Amino acid sequence: MIKCKQALNGGAACGKEICCLECEKKEGCEDVCTYLKADCEDAIQEENALSALKNDKADVIKAVASLAIQKKVIEEQEKAMRVQLVAAMEKYGVKSLDTPDVKITYIAPTTRTSIDSTKLKKDLPDVAAKYSKTSNVSASVKIEVRG
Repeated sequence: MIKCKQALNGGAACGKEICCLECEKKEGCEDVCTYLKADCEDAIQEENALSALKNDKADVIKAVASLAIQKKVIEEQEKAMRVQLVAAMEKYGVKSLDTPDVKITYIAPTTRTSIDSTKLKKDLPDVAAKYSKTSNVSASVKIEVRG
């Protein structure tokens, strides 16, 4: 399949990501591309898309990976320090600590009740459907740090 760079970047009014050359509705389409040739510079063969992305955005990929690794390290350090703060605040009976840079509030342990939606959908699908809601979710990327 041939994808179109213009369409992938939001340039296609019809909303499709494929090249007009391969679109089954190109004959009656008002927004059909005027350059219907397989050697179009905006055409990307699907099997080459990953390597094209890696080449085109290598610097961004490398920078994001570096930041994600740094973020993971910092989050792990923060988690360990929070454990120390909880223990210290419990030891000294301090409920709140204010500094010019940060306010730290001790939150006592508690219990939480939640709905097991998987079990509810299985046992009472009508009730689950009645109280379900659908929300739009923006496009994003998920980055996992390995190790």
